[in-house]
Amino acid sequence: MSSIILLFITRTTRVLSRISEAMRQQQAEWFTNRSGHSSFRAEVVQFEGGFTAIISRRTGYSSHDWQYQQLASAGQFASARKALRAGWQMAQQMAGLRYRFD
Repeated sequence: MSSIILLFITRTTRVLSRISEAMRQQQAEWFTNRSGHSSFRAEVVQFEGGFTAIISRRTGYSSHDWQYQQLASAGQFASARKALRAGWQMAQQMAGLRYRFD
């Protein structure tokens, strides 16, 4: 009986580890505007009672002159996946609409 529980825990840990790594890679995705000067990404942050996506902005043309700032929050969500999805949408909108030629 204990070997079955141990096997279940091991497999569950592997699955959760893969999901966590996939979310870390997805959070690292930057959406760049048309001029190439501004890029935006969503970062999921957990707080007491849920998750939120913080939109970060990176300006500059190379790593030598990049400057970072936090712009907005995409709201509060019950799951990290929903927060990340909303954050992606907001980051894409900022790159494609609001800061398109910045």
